[in-house]
Amino acid sequence: MRILRFFLLPALAVCVLALNGCSDKTDVNVIRKTGIVMDGNQENPAKPGAWNGLLDVEYNKDTRTLYYKITWNSLSGAPTAAHIHGAAKRGVNAGVIQTFSGFPAAAAGTFSGSVFFDGVALKETDLFAGELYVNVHTALNPGGEIRGQIEF
Repeated sequence: MRILRFFLLPALAVCVLALNGCSDKTDVNVIRKTGIVMDGNQENPAKPGAWNGLLDVEYNKDTRTLYYKITWNSLSGAPTAAHIHGAAKRGVNAGVIQTFSGFPAAAAGTFSGSVFFDGVALKETDLFAGELYVNVHTALNPGGEIRGQIEF
């Protein structure tokens, strides 16, 4: 019993310390927000209608990369463009800072991709201040048909 205690307790302590140090650093530096509502009521001026969507985002602080997935439904027609705009608080318009190339021309669909925050056009300070938004434009609503504010 004494030998067991002599070897087992230190070995158990080493295992506990080793497991404690095995946390994935990326998890601490990755922020996710899913189910961000996109709709016409967030546009300025508001564009009430049946059109809607959802935005899922994940930001990796280590790589300064934002991953996004946009799902949209019931648009008035095919999207003519989709962008990240900023820097502006909810309800305020701002210029385009990132265009999504290859966005599907369909009244409903999904699109995903990533963008690097270079500190010039795309700034982490704007992202964490909630001053970036995504909107999808159509021919009926060329200024934007649905919008979703990225707020962590």
